[in-house]
Amino acid sequence: MSELLPKPREHYWDTLRAALMLLGIPYHVALSYRPGQTWIVRSDEGIIAFTWLADIIHYFRMPAFFIIAGYFSALLLARRVPSVWLKGRAVRLAVPFAVTIITLVPIMNLACEFSNLPYSRALSSFVWNSSHSGGYWVRHLWFIVVLLYLSAASAWLVMLRPGLAQALVPERLDARLGKYFLVTLCLVGLVVGLWEAIAVELFYMAGLATNVPQQIFRLDELIISTPYYTIGFLLQRSPHMLERVCRFSWPVALMAVLFVGLSMTVAKEVHPAPGRLITTFAALACSQTLIAGARTLLDRPIPLVNEFTRAAYVIYLFHLPVITVLVWLGQPVAIPVALKGLAVMLLSLAISYGAWWVISRSRIMFFLFNGARLPSSSIPPAAVYPKPMP
Repeated sequence: MSELLPKPREHYWDTLRAALMLLGIPYHVALSYRPGQTWIVRSDEGIIAFTWLADIIHYFRMPAFFIIAGYFSALLLARRVPSVWLKGRAVRLAVPFAVTIITLVPIMNLACEFSNLPYSRALSSFVWNSSHSGGYWVRHLWFIVVLLYLSAASAWLVMLRPGLAQALVPERLDARLGKYFLVTLCLVGLVVGLWEAIAVELFYMAGLATNVPQQIFRLDELIISTPYYTIGFLLQRSPHMLERVCRFSWPVALMAVLFVGLSMTVAKEVHPAPGRLITTFAALACSQTLIAGARTLLDRPIPLVNEFTRAAYVIYLFHLPVITVLVWLGQPVAIPVALKGLAVMLLSLAISYGAWWVISRSRIMFFLFNGARLPSSSIPPAAVYPKPMP
């Protein structure tokens, strides 16, 4: 069986993963300013452009993110003992998850309540929801729950079958799939689309969209995300397909535009099952185009990009609490909605990056909100070796 060989660092994967996390800022701001639609925080205003922006980002952002997550899992499991890798993943994901729930999520929930209700009723609603709704606490951290599931499953499979740590997709099959890339992409889209159309609908038909299986354990998101994670894992083990995915394709880019358009129109008018089939093709075509674009433009160290790549996880944890507070406080501000939304985006990025700047200078804070040890080189010399008082 073929085995993986060491490869030079591929900067564009890290950069694209960070970019997808940072896209949470325009996505969640856009959700806040959709006309005639309710969300967790109320703005009392909106424009249709924000509805379109939220829809477009939604179609590809998390599918592409889980493709990248699967890719990195396969890459790291080829280099590390599964139990050691899983322990590191658990710490990296679970510690910031728990700390954010304790510190930031209550602020976000209060801002949402205050934006929707008078203060006296808002506090009562906060207390009631805090004790009755699991989704009230998970909020934007649901992807961490799903990543923990998928990481544990990947490590368990490699522990069960050690050969999977280095195994590649058979050469002949990989070459054939790469040669007929468009056909392969369409077949994958059909399989994944049918899986989501059937499995997700069965989940809801079984009455599982309740507090524990859906709001807390996020099993519906696990059903949706697993195929994309698997695609990423297999891509890392398929050199011919990987090379083809990382090459820009005009037909796939046009497919992305077509299926995004269909997702925004036709998919909203039909039953959710065929609608999910349409949006699956949009997700796969957009993801391939993004990966190819990142490979072309970002496969090199860029200082500013690297800084935001390092900050992306912390920015993601902070951005939604910041957005909800800003949207709530911005309710009485009388400026055009487009300008208000843009201002909330920029302020959210600035404040969240400011949180990263502070956190990146404290060993304890870095561990709590980033789930990792702060490299010594990241601490200013004066902080490491304080000068004696004169």
